[in-house]
Amino acid sequence: MIDVARLAGVSHQTVSRVVNGHPGVRPETAERVRAAIARLGYRPNATARALVTRRSGLIGALLAPGPDTDLLLAGIEAAVRAAGRTLLVTAVPPDDPAAAERLLDRVVDGCLAVAPPPALLDLLGALADPPPTVVVDGPATPLGPAVAPDHRGAARALTRHLLGLGHRTVHHVAGIPGSHSSAEREAGWRAALAEAGAAVPVPVPGGTGPAAGRAAGRLITARRASGEDVTAVLAADDTLALGVLRAFADTGPAVPGRVHVAGIGDRPEAAHLVPSLTTADTAARTVGERAARLLLERLEGRGAPDVQAPAATLRPRASTGHW
Repeated sequence: MIDVARLAGVSHQTVSRVVNGHPGVRPETAERVRAAIARLGYRPNATARALVTRRSGLIGALLAPGPDTDLLLAGIEAAVRAAGRTLLVTAVPPDDPAAAERLLDRVVDGCLAVAPPPALLDLLGALADPPPTVVVDGPATPLGPAVAPDHRGAARALTRHLLGLGHRTVHHVAGIPGSHSSAEREAGWRAALAEAGAAVPVPVPGGTGPAAGRAAGRLITARRASGEDVTAVLAADDTLALGVLRAFADTGPAVPGRVHVAGIGDRPEAAHLVPSLTTADTAARTVGERAARLLLERLEGRGAPDVQAPAATLRPRASTGHW
């Protein structure tokens, strides 16, 4: 900065004002400083600036595995980038919440905990001086507010859709054990069955991903072989539903001829499967954007923006007979 000031013929305080966009510098002086910066290839030292201002411009995201975390993260990144800040992402395996400490050791202005397992929330809550935090796709905690997709509404709408096609009940492939999204989706499924007075079958163990869905599909096939009447299946997410469809293609039954299958999430590939997958759009990317804006507004001390999660949108397709 002193070298820039010497070349531009100004004080280093003037260089600092120009670099930080402060008013009060004459346009011709500011232009002379910018020309010196370009000639010398000067870049402000972010670490030094953070030590002085106690603000790094960095936003941390602690990312736990989940079916929609990539879509949530895309929305978060877009909002953080639009605010002129930088996003640091650390993956946090369910069995290693301490992995979060690698990010928390950095100077982050705020933190987004994405699909956090309880152990991660416990770790954050135990910090002596936790950063301002917003939970994304999880429960509100003393750490800060939460923003989550309409999981319950999505599962309820899909279950009603399947019951409306004449099925006596709907079987459910469960999501990741202990996750907020899985619990909410199962609750929506149960609520719709209760409203209709339909039997509530024992959920089929699932998880997330096509391999878990294929294993669940084999279990459903075994249930059918033993005489259980399985004609409609709601998987906890689209990736599970993809695996269920593959299992049924391997060994029967035909979809949608004998069984109707639905997922949740409306991932980009859902419309291109064979058959195309009935699902519900939970607007995960929008939720990520709103959560990030909420955190940014908190950091700036401004009023909270609208963080109401968008209502889920039903997407009927060929896997439930909608061609």
